[in-house]
Amino acid sequence: MAFSDHDIYRIFLNARPQIQRFLQQRIRCEDTAADLIQDIFLRLTLLKPPMASEIEVRAWLFKVASNLSLDHLRTQKRRGELLNQYLGDETEIDAAAAPERTAEAQAQLQQIQMALADLPDQCAEILYLSRIECLSHAEIANQLKISNSWVEKQLAKALLHCRQAVDSQ
Repeated sequence: MAFSDHDIYRIFLNARPQIQRFLQQRIRCEDTAADLIQDIFLRLTLLKPPMASEIEVRAWLFKVASNLSLDHLRTQKRRGELLNQYLGDETEIDAAAAPERTAEAQAQLQQIQMALADLPDQCAEILYLSRIECLSHAEIANQLKISNSWVEKQLAKALLHCRQAVDSQ
């Protein structure tokens, strides 16, 4: 049985409440679950589910939801790791007690911001997608419609540029 886009949207709309509950249980945030539901809806035209039966399409929708929730959780974990790496276990009181550290960190942040502003747009976007969105090189290449090799070269260029900016301080 072949499903039209209309059929897939109908199946999605019928399964939406169950998928939203599934996401809320995994993510533990109603707003984020709603955002992920919207992502699934927007991806329906890009991704092609199995066309064998309505049950398989529903299973595919839950698989997409599962993958999106895992991606979200990985991104959140990575952001937490980055915050911990750069902020450590300091409290606001600790940071206030060391104004020279604050001034040093602000100067370093300014250097990095200037270095990022100097990067070509695509190079900066690749760095953002890699380090903030935690996308793989292949995912970045696919999203930007460029080669994996170009992603690797641009990422290396961006990281080297930022490192040199910090080291020159």
